[in-house]
Amino acid sequence: MNEGQNSKYWRRWAAVCRQNQWRWLKGRLVAGAVTEASPHHQAVWQLAQAIADQECRAILADDLRHACHVYALGRDVSHLDLHNDQFDRLLLLWGNEREIRGLLVYPDDLAAQMHWDDPGRAKKESLVRSIRAAAADEYICSITQDLFGTIYWEDLENKALLGLLRKIKGNAPARTGQPY
Repeated sequence: MNEGQNSKYWRRWAAVCRQNQWRWLKGRLVAGAVTEASPHHQAVWQLAQAIADQECRAILADDLRHACHVYALGRDVSHLDLHNDQFDRLLLLWGNEREIRGLLVYPDDLAAQMHWDDPGRAKKESLVRSIRAAAADEYICSITQDLFGTIYWEDLENKALLGLLRKIKGNAPARTGQPY
């Protein structure tokens, strides 16, 4: 995780705590904490309770934070060791400060729920954004016509999109805007 991602991690965690009134005073959770706003909230709280039970104590903020890791990733991972796909998955719960508002922040966020249910969708959208930023549409279409027999490159599978992105980034004209 780079410095910008680390900063975003803590901003998003703070937003989750603020939205759900997850506050502690003298080590105790303040009344009014949102625990059952959605199945995602319930799952995170159950995991946090299990973490706290292992230590024979009440739930701490770190228990909830790590419960989010376990819920999103299937296991606890230090936030500093998250790779991009794991961080993106966690941000489906917390919001990514762009189009995903986060399932723990806005439980009815349809975009986040769709990505949560289909993790490949988020990866595809990320690849499409990267390809668009790397080259002009005409150039992308000419490559996909040659390689895949179609100009509808956005309909390609993730593996093909990744190959397309690598090909584009390997070609200097695509990056510099020079004619091909």
